[in-house]
Amino acid sequence: MHFERNWIAFRTYMGSELRRTLLLWKQTLLPSMMSTSLYFAIFGKLLGTRMGSVAEISYLEFIVPGLIMMNILMSSFHASVFVVFMAKFVRSIEEILVSPMHTSTILCCFAGAGLMRGLLVGTAVTGVALCFTPLEVQHPVWIIGIAALASSIFSLFGVINGLYAKNFDQTAVATTFIITPLSYLGGIFYALSMLPPLWQKLAYANPIVYLIGSFRYGFYGKEEIPVNLSLGLMLLLWVILIAICYRLIERRTGISD
Repeated sequence: MHFERNWIAFRTYMGSELRRTLLLWKQTLLPSMMSTSLYFAIFGKLLGTRMGSVAEISYLEFIVPGLIMMNILMSSFHASVFVVFMAKFVRSIEEILVSPMHTSTILCCFAGAGLMRGLLVGTAVTGVALCFTPLEVQHPVWIIGIAALASSIFSLFGVINGLYAKNFDQTAVATTFIITPLSYLGGIFYALSMLPPLWQKLAYANPIVYLIGSFRYGFYGKEEIPVNLSLGLMLLLWVILIAICYRLIERRTGISD
C-alpha cells in the first residue's frame, strides 16, 4: 500500500514537470539547441576545417559528444536547483514534507525532474548535431546509460545547491564558478593526449572528464580513460550523492533554517 501511494505521488509529480518542461520549451529546450548550433557552426565548421582530425576523428565529430554531455549536465543541474529552490520560495515544500511521501520518493521527485530535463535536452541537442554531421554510434546502450547516470549525478548536485541556496543569486554560483569551468576543461574541445603531462594529471581530478570520455567511447569506441574505471568512479559518486541528499532532506536542511 505504501509503495502504491508513493508511486502515484512520484508519477503525478513527474507528469506535472514533464508538462511544464514541454509547455515552456522556449525556455527549457530552445536555448540549449541554439547555443549548440553556434558551437557547431563556429568550432565545428569554421575552425574544425583548420583543426583536421583529433584521435583519428574529424574535429566536428569529436566535439559532438562533449557538447551533448555539457548540455545534459547544465540542464539537469538547473532543473533540479529550480525545482527545489522554487518549492522553498513559495513554501510548497512544506506541504510535500508533511505529506505521506517517503523521503526517498521526495528525493526521486526532485532529482527525477533534473534527470528528465537533462535527457530531453540531450535528445534535442543530438537532433541539432545530426543537422551538421552524421553520428557514428557503436554502443547505443552505453550512451543512454552514461547520459542517464551523468544527468542523475548533476541532478543530485542541483538538489544540494537548491537546499542550501537562500536567494536566486546563490542558485547560479555553482554553475558560474564550478560546472562551467570544469565542463570547458573536461575535454569537450580537445583530447587529453594533447595536454602537457602535468595538465593531463590535473585533468584526472575533474569528474566531467570521465563522463565525457565515457560518453565519447559510446559513439566511437575509443578510450582516453579506461571506461570501466570511469563507470566505477561515477557510480561511487552517484551513491555518495544519494546518501548526502537523502540525509539533507531527512534533516530538513535549508528548509527549516
